[in-house]
Amino acid sequence: MINEIGKIIRDKRKSLGLTIEQLAEKADVSESLVSQLERGVNSNISINKLERISTAMNLKLSDLFDEPASNGIKYLELLDFLASLPRNKREELSEKILDLLSTISDL
Repeated sequence: MINEIGKIIRDKRKSLGLTIEQLAEKADVSESLVSQLERGVNSNISINKLERISTAMNLKLSDLFDEPASNGIKYLELLDFLASLPRNKREELSEKILDLLSTISDL
């Protein structure tokens, strides 16, 4: 599980264009901790520090634990984007995305 959490952290950090140093500073944790997490070699981290890292990357702590193997960064970003929309816009956009996916799979 720590390997999957580390992968999510690394992928999100890179998608934000942050270095390990920048993320560590933003989350107020050590660079070493971020590096160890990304490599999956530190399974002894406090929830507080993990939450600071996830918050620094605009993720919810639960994003790191909710079946991390299937939740890629782009998937999480799409869900966060949809969740940020007003309900009627979210439904409208979701319907368009599903229509597009249906059209693609018919090809």
